[in-house]
Amino acid sequence: MARTLTVALLQLRAFDLAQHREAWDDLLAHIDQAALATPHPDLIVLPEASYPAYFLHSRAVYDAAGVLPDDEVLAILGERAQRYQTSIAAGLVLHGRPGTPAMGRLENASVLIGPDGRVQGRTPKAFLWHFDSEWFTPGTTHEVFEVAGTRTGMFVCADARLPEIPRALALGGAEVLVDSTAWVSSGRDPAALSTPQVDYLIPARAIENRTWIVAADKCGPEADTLIYAGRSGVCGPNGNWVAAAPPDQPGIVVYTIDLDTPRAQPIPRRPELYEDASMAGDVSRASWLARQPLTVDGGGARAAAISFDAIPSAVDLIEQVGTLVRSLWQQGSSLVVLPDLSGSDIRGLSQQELLPLLLQPLSRETGILLMATIAERVEGRTYRTAYLLGGGTVLGAHRQTHLTPAEEDMGFSHGDLPAPVVQTSIGNIGLMAGVEGMVPEVARGLKLRGAEIIAWSAGAVGAPLRTIARARANEERAYVICASDTAANGGGFIVDPTGNVIGETIAGRSMAMSADIHRMLARWNDMAPGTNPVRDRDPQAFRILYT
Repeated sequence: MARTLTVALLQLRAFDLAQHREAWDDLLAHIDQAALATPHPDLIVLPEASYPAYFLHSRAVYDAAGVLPDDEVLAILGERAQRYQTSIAAGLVLHGRPGTPAMGRLENASVLIGPDGRVQGRTPKAFLWHFDSEWFTPGTTHEVFEVAGTRTGMFVCADARLPEIPRALALGGAEVLVDSTAWVSSGRDPAALSTPQVDYLIPARAIENRTWIVAADKCGPEADTLIYAGRSGVCGPNGNWVAAAPPDQPGIVVYTIDLDTPRAQPIPRRPELYEDASMAGDVSRASWLARQPLTVDGGGARAAAISFDAIPSAVDLIEQVGTLVRSLWQQGSSLVVLPDLSGSDIRGLSQQELLPLLLQPLSRETGILLMATIAERVEGRTYRTAYLLGGGTVLGAHRQTHLTPAEEDMGFSHGDLPAPVVQTSIGNIGLMAGVEGMVPEVARGLKLRGAEIIAWSAGAVGAPLRTIARARANEERAYVICASDTAANGGGFIVDPTGNVIGETIAGRSMAMSADIHRMLARWNDMAPGTNPVRDRDPQAFRILYT
C-alpha cells in the first residue's frame, strides 16, 4: 500500500494588524472549509503570521492592538485539529516562552498541532527578514516531527533563503518540508506576481535535498506597503511545482503526495570538506572584503559562458573553442567559462593534451582568464579537474570532490581538497566543477573564503542548471558564471548576486554569451535592510551539516 500525505494549503487574504479579528475569523473559516476536502487532509498548512498579521509596525503598536492571548489562539486551533482529526501547521506571532532567549520578545513561529489537539512542535523563524528583527527573536532549532506517519520539518519563509535550514531538516530525516510563508512581491499586475522563492529558491531546495516542499502563502496587500505573491503550492523533489494557487486570489490547494514515488538521491555529501562553510560569517574573508574600499572604475569586467556538446575530435574541439574564445576576446570578455570537457571515457583527452594544445596557448594569445574542467590523469588515477588559466599559466586547479555514482562507475576518482578561491585582476574567483554545484556547502565555503565570482564548469548535473545557478548566486551574493551542454537543462549562464540572469545561451545551440559584472555588487551582502546571509547565519545551529 502506497504511503501518502494529503495536504491542504490555505492561501489567506492579507489583513492589517488593526484587522486582526477579521483575519482570525477568515482563518478559521478556511480551516473549516479545508476539513471538508476530499480526500481528507492529513495536514492543513497556514501562512506565516496568519494571526494577527506580518507587519506589526512596532512592539508598542502590537501590544496595544488587543490581539487574542497565545493560549486562546492555540486552544482554538487545537479544538479544530481534534474536531477534524487532522494536523495543523500554523504560522503565528507568539510571545517567547519563559526560560528561553525569546522570553519578553516575540517569535514568528510555525506551530504544529496534532489530531489530539496538542502542540507537537514549535519552530521559530531563524533567518529574520528585513524589519522582522525589530520585534522578533530568531529561532535556533530545526526539529523534525511526525505527521500521519510522515517525517516532517517546518521552516518559515526566508529560512528557505539559507540553504542550511532546509538541508538540516532533510538530514534530520524529513521527507516533507513545510513552509509557512509570506512571500513579498511587487508588480503592476496582481495576476502576474511572483518571487525568487517560487521561481527558483524553493525548487533548488527541493532538488538539492530531493524532498517534497509544501508552502502556504498570503495574497493581496498589507499596510498599503506590502503585497504578497500567493502561489501557495507543492514542489516535488525534482523541483517542479505539481500544484499551485494563483497569485491574487485566496483559496485552498489540496494535494496528495505519494511518498513512494521513485526519486533521485541527493549528491553524496562529504562533511570533512565543509569546514569553511561552517565558519562564522563575521570572521570570514567575505565580511572583511565587504568593509574594504573599492572604486567604481576598475571594478567591472565582462564574463562569458560557453555552451556546447561533447566533441569527439580533438581537432574540432580546438577549432570550436578557439573560434568562440577569440570572438569573446574581441568583444571585451575578461573571463570565459567552458563546460566540462572530461567526457565519460577516462581514456579520452586529458590535461596532457588539452593544456598545452588548447587552454594554455589560447589564454596566452588572448590574455583572457579561461576556466574549464578536463580529465587529469596522474599516478594511475583520473580526476575531473577544473583549471583556471591566465596568460598561459595555470592560476588554480581543483579536483572535483563530489561525484555521482555514474561518474564513479566510469572510473573517476574524488578530489580531497576544498574548492579554491583564486585572486585575479577582475576579482576573487572560486572554482566549482560538475555536480559540486548541487551541494550548497561547496558554494557557501567559496563565498566565506572571499569568492566574488563562482566559475562553475558543469556537465549534465541532473537538474535544471539555470535554477541551481540562480539559487547559488542569490544565497551567496556572488556572480555565478556556469557552462554546460546545450540540452534543455544545461546551457551557459551569467547570474548576478541577486539571482538575476544577465546573460544566457539559447537551448539546443552551441554558442557563447557574455555580460558585464562588477565586483562591488558581489561585496554587498545585504538581501534587505538588516538581512545579511553572511553575517546573520548561525553555523552552530547547523552542526549536523558539518559532522
